Amino acid sequence: MFLLQIIPEKYISTIFSTAAIITGSLVGGLCSWIITKHSTKDNRRYDYNEKINKICENINIIRLDICNAIFQSIRTLKYFNNENSVNKYPIPINKDYSKVVASLTNKFELKEMSYIYQLYGIIETLNTHIKDLHYDDKQGCELIKQDCELFLKKLYGENFIKIIEIDIEETTYQELYDNELIKIDYREVLKKLDKNTCTKGYK
Repeated sequence: MFLLQIIPEKYISTIFSTAAIITGSLVGGLCSWIITKHSTKDNRRYDYNEKINKICENINIIRLDICNAIFQSIRTLKYFNNENSVNKYPIPINKDYSKVVASLTNKFELKEMSYIYQLYGIIETLNTHIKDLHYDDKQGCELIKQDCELFLKKLYGENFIKIIEIDIEETTYQELYDNELIKIDYREVLKKLDKNTCTKGYK
């Protein structure tokens, strides 16, 4: 109070106005900082969730591609003596599968990713031969048969003959890889893909 008494009255209002402006600026700055901080945190969380969801999506794509190739290869070899048994439609796979597989870098070892690449390489060759297949093309049909055998041998080795004997219509995808017929390394890779599958958004 003493301080206010010695300050000329004409300056008091100016001092209060200045103090109010400074206080308002400080409060406004603090609020802006808090809002920016929370916004940045939310954006980072969103970006992280989007990245995780994209990886989950890519894993699901890989599983579906491999699953389709296994079932189609078994069907082709199982009924190959039937003239209409050869699949005349390419097995659908993601065109950017190299990028899809590369996105697994933080979850899969390089060797494991190489196993997946090798499977895609065979599927690509198979699809090329299917696209080049002509009517009554016995040589082309034989190439497709060889591709299917190569694909199943990559997974099952010499046990591919036994896997062809199963009832494909009553067998699940999990049963095709979680068994004693498949090579251990591929079994572990396919099990790992299933383990990392996401059915819902990451939280």
